[in-house]
Amino acid sequence: MAIATNIITKTKHRLNKANQLCVAVLTTLLILDVWLGVLDRYILKLQLVWVEEIARYIMIWAILMAVPCCTAGREHMGLEFVTKRLPIKIQYVLKILIGALTTVFFAYVAYLGYAFAEKGVNQLSTVFAMPMSYAYAAIPVTFSLSALQAFLVWLEDIYLLKLRMAEDTSVTQGEPL
Repeated sequence: MAIATNIITKTKHRLNKANQLCVAVLTTLLILDVWLGVLDRYILKLQLVWVEEIARYIMIWAILMAVPCCTAGREHMGLEFVTKRLPIKIQYVLKILIGALTTVFFAYVAYLGYAFAEKGVNQLSTVFAMPMSYAYAAIPVTFSLSALQAFLVWLEDIYLLKLRMAEDTSVTQGEPL
């Protein structure tokens, strides 16, 4: 069981590192783009019209790419105040239930986002005349990654519950740990 947990944890961490790198690159591009817009407005005076539009799309992608990072680290909203006051076994069961619901929710939003992105093929952006499906694709891509991360976290919770139950049975049977 420890090997399975190790593979799941390694996969989750590697995916998270790649995702964090993507967020860092997008954030850096956003900062450079905004600074270029400021320089253009006050010093260069070239009247670059594309800096605002590109900043908007980079910001959308960067913000949504951070969602899977938060999911991998369990940094999404939770009711810790309530669950911490419950018995340990009920806490584990709730974690598994909430993990399953979170995975299904993210997968459903990704599915809906795919349909939304398909509709953007016929819409064009103002300055670049690029299909809006590139911007709208942020929803299915990031929520698919979030669903995958939530699934990996859920699998970790299941293995931890199994380990906990195995420890409890060995203690009740009088076997040494």
